[in-house]
Amino acid sequence: KHLENILISVKAKNKVVTTNINRTQKKDGGINKKDQPTPRGRLHEETIYGSIKQYKGKTVRVGSSMDEALIRKVCNKKQREALLTRLQSFENNPKKAFTGKNSLFKNPIYIDNTETQVVPETVRIAVEETLYTIRKEVSPNLNLDLVVDKGIKEILQKRLEEYQGDSQKAFSNLDKNPVWLNKEKGLCIKKVKIKVGISNPVALRDKIDKEGKLVLDKSGKKQGANFVKTGNNHHIAIYMDEKGNLQEKVISFYEATMRAIQEIPIVDKSYNKEEGWEFLFTMKINEYFIFPNEKTGFDPKEVDLLNSDNYAQISPNLFRVQKLSSKYYSFRHHLETNVEEPKKLRNITWLRLTKTNDLRGVVKVRINHIGEIVDIGEY
Repeated sequence: KHLENILISVKAKNKVVTTNINRTQKKDGGINKKDQPTPRGRLHEETIYGSIKQYKGKTVRVGSSMDEALIRKVCNKKQREALLTRLQSFENNPKKAFTGKNSLFKNPIYIDNTETQVVPETVRIAVEETLYTIRKEVSPNLNLDLVVDKGIKEILQKRLEEYQGDSQKAFSNLDKNPVWLNKEKGLCIKKVKIKVGISNPVALRDKIDKEGKLVLDKSGKKQGANFVKTGNNHHIAIYMDEKGNLQEKVISFYEATMRAIQEIPIVDKSYNKEEGWEFLFTMKINEYFIFPNEKTGFDPKEVDLLNSDNYAQISPNLFRVQKLSSKYYSFRHHLETNVEEPKKLRNITWLRLTKTNDLRGVVKVRINHIGEIVDIGEY
């Protein structure tokens, strides 16, 4: 009976920054003192990424959304000019120009004098996208499909074909058997720029030219440079929207640190408040949640969670946050010590939720160092 009442506590590391005193020597022998906030963890991963702009083809249907800005992205020059002419003849109103009786099916646009070629109902447009890159050494493990420079990619492909597709032979021992970019000038390929798939990178600094001046984009805005992955998430905030659905907001440790340094609340409890959203709670690694259980009929909201006599009833439903990412919440039962996830024990020793609404009905609690529930809800 006493063992059933035991609740295991693991300390959650909630500190984002701590204040240190920086001391510097003055010329006259005195000492400068300054309070400096210091991050309590790694802000981002070590790798620094570059970025490039590339155009990607996309098919769109000619209709009410085909305004002037979109038409100017059409790849085919004749189609682009014909669409612009049609749009201008209807006072730049795409709904009048390309829908109803003026749809391309009912009123085609001809692009030749013989009226045999028409603008198709779907056209190709060029969309600018940002790709993130990193420099990699030429090695047997290099994926040639990811190489950015087409000329270098062709040279490496030919080298691979010379060795019948054996990358181990083609790209090993390059000091003695180099891959030449220009043999006459002694230029060989040792490293290449490849594309990498990273989401939501953060720019460490603004882009500048060789003279140290800011490089602005077409719209006159600053451009980022030297991108990094922000690494671990600090917390995920859970809200209820105006329709009663649960919504999430993921905050990385990097963003949490920036908010702390600027003396902004780390948890944004007023996020989308003007749209009717209500803040419920946050989830951090090693925080505890009590889940309802349909099979046993257990509902944490109907139990006095502060009463130690109810711990035996609470224990099977008490879980600790193990891993967190967007719409991927992994929990481990508070008595579990391993990280295995056998299917037979799912929802018993571990939980994995992939929908924010699956958190409906859970109750957040804080457990002190001697295994007592001391707080209920956000603390």
